[in-house]
Amino acid sequence: MSETRRVIVTQNNAAGKSSVLEDRHVESSGVGVFNFWETREGRDLDDPAGRGASSFAFFPDVGGTHFRLFTIPPVDSAMKPEQVKDIADQFFSAIGWPDARRDTSRHPFMHTTPTLDYILLLSGEISLLLDEGDPIPLKPFDAVVQRGTNHSWVNTGKTTALLVAVMVAALVLSSQQRSGAFEGGAFSVPDLKNSCRM
Repeated sequence: MSETRRVIVTQNNAAGKSSVLEDRHVESSGVGVFNFWETREGRDLDDPAGRGASSFAFFPDVGGTHFRLFTIPPVDSAMKPEQVKDIADQFFSAIGWPDARRDTSRHPFMHTTPTLDYILLLSGEISLLLDEGDPIPLKPFDAVVQRGTNHSWVNTGKTTALLVAVMVAALVLSSQQRSGAFEGGAFSVPDLKNSCRM
């Protein structure tokens, strides 16, 4: 049985009273990502059509947001560098935007996103890797404001790290990037479950 996470969504009902719109369990997309909610441009807060299904594209559409939980498994010391590179290739191909990888000289999972991301480490040990400087170790409840910069998450512990993210579409994409980034549904590459970074 696949792992799930609970999400409760509120609404204002026809009488203008707050109530529960949904109380459901969300399954992992296949790579340790739990998609909770999506907003789309031009939709009112009370319009449930403003969100997509629990499985949605990796990046929010322009004017939209994504709310998700994601996991980073610990490093597999038996994995060779070329295996990590192959897994990174599969991952970025699966999300539909291989151009997310601008400079991978520091690590194969270095990437950018067309979003402003609010990230909070809930549990585990993670370091943030950027183009310059040493990896930045994070402890639970440390937050990162990721502003479309080249980065990677490195699990430095022995257990899977759990992070929450709110992704806000912040950049206008070219039509080629847009068609790759937003078409299709959830990404799912089973081999990535054992990868060490996202």
